[in-house]
Amino acid sequence: MSLSRLFVDIGNSAVKWRSHGSEVFTKEINQFSSELLPKADAVWLSAVAHLNIVEEIKAGFTSVNLVKPSKLYGKLSLSYDDPSKFGIDRFLAILGALERFPETPILVIDAGSAVTFDVIDNQGMHQGGLIMPGIKALRESFPKFSTNDLSLKPSVLKNSTEEAWQSGTHAMLVSAINSQIQNFELQYPDGVVTICGGIVKEILIELPLSVKFFDNLVLDGLESYSQSMG
Repeated sequence: MSLSRLFVDIGNSAVKWRSHGSEVFTKEINQFSSELLPKADAVWLSAVAHLNIVEEIKAGFTSVNLVKPSKLYGKLSLSYDDPSKFGIDRFLAILGALERFPETPILVIDAGSAVTFDVIDNQGMHQGGLIMPGIKALRESFPKFSTNDLSLKPSVLKNSTEEAWQSGTHAMLVSAINSQIQNFELQYPDGVVTICGGIVKEILIELPLSVKFFDNLVLDGLESYSQSMG
């Protein structure tokens, strides 16, 4: 009888989880409790922050596997000298993308609290990446205009300072993403662009049609990693 497995992704602002083949559940950090998680024989865990939640989950389950990035994993070779400095969310998103496109150059974009970009060639060699502020950080970056309104709508000229700031920060975010997509496609015309993250559905219409959207690439990579570990 196979052991039941639970996959949990603790991000900066939310926790996502699923069992094999189940739907994905999400809770904001301040609303999450480990009591919400279903029973499982083993938990596979990714955490970029909130170590208190990690400890809470460890206390509630017999087997908890906290995944860390590896310099070499399968066909993937990270360019970082110190893989511990590489975000586990980026590592797992890459694994999720490689699971789908194993012999193709890939640009992996994760648009969440931060926006990350990683390029992997068709041999699995990580070429490096970029990290940019997400929409929350952009909207709060200038105290005079700071707002907690994180809504994203297609950018147009506005006639009030508040709306102009919201539209301008939106334009910065989308323009940065499109710029990196264009650069990648020029260098790797046979490559694939994948994107995941909490804001993607709201900006997907402003990205090239060639972009492949996967809602839970980090969880996909976490599940793939667990399978390789037995």
